[in-house]
Amino acid sequence: MKAIAIEKYGEDSTFRLVDVTVPRPQAGQVQVAVRAFSINPMDVAGRMGMLSAPFTDNWSFPLVLGWDFAGDVVALGEGAAESGLAVGDRVFGALPSAHAANNGSYSEFCVADVTKIAKLPAGLSYAQGAALPIAGMTAYRAITSSLNVRPGQHILVQGGAGGVGSLAVQVAKQRGAFVAATAGPAHAELLREYGVDEVIDYHTTDPAAVLHDYDGVFDTVGDIATGLKVLKSDGTLITVAAQPSQAQQHDEKKHVAFQFTDGRTADLDALGELVASGKVKQVIQTVPFTPEAVSQAHEAVAGRHVSGKIVVVR
Repeated sequence: MKAIAIEKYGEDSTFRLVDVTVPRPQAGQVQVAVRAFSINPMDVAGRMGMLSAPFTDNWSFPLVLGWDFAGDVVALGEGAAESGLAVGDRVFGALPSAHAANNGSYSEFCVADVTKIAKLPAGLSYAQGAALPIAGMTAYRAITSSLNVRPGQHILVQGGAGGVGSLAVQVAKQRGAFVAATAGPAHAELLREYGVDEVIDYHTTDPAAVLHDYDGVFDTVGDIATGLKVLKSDGTLITVAAQPSQAQQHDEKKHVAFQFTDGRTADLDALGELVASGKVKQVIQTVPFTPEAVSQAHEAVAGRHVSGKIVVVR
């Protein structure tokens, strides 16, 4: 099959269109014809050689990166039919963290565990589905579980316009919270359209100077110190962008934790319904299935100036 792969790690690694072996579904897996995939920060980290075990356990070169995907089920592994999936189903989901070198989503086919995929709701495009899994499950788990946001709470999302943050602010609003978000001035109007109550321009304003006694902070940019200043005593900060220091983890007054997201089909079903019903909106930029487009997408994501998600469509 055709895939877009790298031959080495590092800034000078180059994406190329290559032929690799088609991955075959094992027990509890389905084979999917990939119609779209999205680019995540962890993809960039993988290309740069910044990921370690378990991600790299089954990697070799040429390496096909990518975890998010949407497409059509074309084959079932043993027992996969018990999940309710069938050949021809439109699905979206995320590949295993430690996927094989030929089983990234930057390809014509991939195999996925049935516990990590869901049927794509009617009316949603493959691009919309591919933009949801990692960013969506990260945001959804942070707001609904890790922070357990409740009506009337004050929540700050650091990095509100990114792929994760833009979904998090909307899920928090759906749960009845007062939501503040940090973002550049170019994204302020978009966040207000999402219902964000207060947008902080991080270029000119220190959030800790204007926000106080917040119930929860969701950090997607790696600025734990500022988030802690915004929190009230007994408040909770969840980060997906930095590792809390020992002192931060043992703060007696405030709770700090790194979230490693292990989303499931139920999370994807909930996200799909939120988007299909119009309660959560997406900002998606689509690009073609070419090495050049993937390379440019990586540069944009690495620069952290992407609003929403970049999705490659076939």
